[in-house]
Amino acid sequence: MIFYPVTLLLLLLTFVAQEFIPGIPMANHATLLLPPVFFFSAAVAVPFPMMLLLSFVTGLLWDARHQPAVRDAALAAADGLAGGSLAAPELAGSGAVFGISIVIFTLLGLFLQGVRPLFKRGRVELPVLLVGFTTFAWLFMEYMVMTFMRGSLFFPAAIWTKMVTDTMLAMLAAPLLFLILYSLAGLSRYEIRYEGLKYSFDGR
Repeated sequence: MIFYPVTLLLLLLTFVAQEFIPGIPMANHATLLLPPVFFFSAAVAVPFPMMLLLSFVTGLLWDARHQPAVRDAALAAADGLAGGSLAAPELAGSGAVFGISIVIFTLLGLFLQGVRPLFKRGRVELPVLLVGFTTFAWLFMEYMVMTFMRGSLFFPAAIWTKMVTDTMLAMLAAPLLFLILYSLAGLSRYEIRYEGLKYSFDGR
C-alpha cells in the first residue's frame, strides 16, 4: 500500500518546510505549525496502527527539533527565520520533557480516531474544526507541561493570542491538507473508510 509510506514521507517533508515558514510579528509570531497540523489531518484518514506510527514520528521529531540547544542553534543559523513558532519557546515544544509530545500526539490521535463515525456524511466542516480543536488542545497541553516544569502557572495575553492565531492558521491549512491526502489516496487506489461512509476513488 503506497499510501502509507508516501504519507509518512510527506510528514517528514513538513518538518523541512517548517524551517522556512516565517511567523506573523503582529500576531505574536503566530505561524502555521505544519507537522502537527499534517498529523492531525492524516489521523482521520489512516487506520489506527498507522496513526500510532505517525504520532510517534511527529512527537519524536518535534521534541528533538525543539530541544533548547537545538532550537537556539537553528535560530542563530537561520537568522530568526527558522519558524515563527520558535519566537515563543513556550509554544515551540516542551523541551524540558523529551518525549512528552509523543504522548500528547497519541492522545489527540486517539480522539480523532474515535470521532471517525461522525464523518459519515462526508462533509469537511467537521474535520477542519477538529483539526483546529486538536491544534489548540496540543498547544495548551504543551504550555501546561512547561508551566508545570517551571513551578508556576502564568498565562500572559500574548500566549492566548498566539494559541488562537496558530489554531486559525491550522484551520485554514486543513482543507488543503485534506485535498492532498484525498488526491494521494486516489492516485494510490487507497480507500478512505469512515464508519457509515465508504469513500471510494475507483468509481465503485
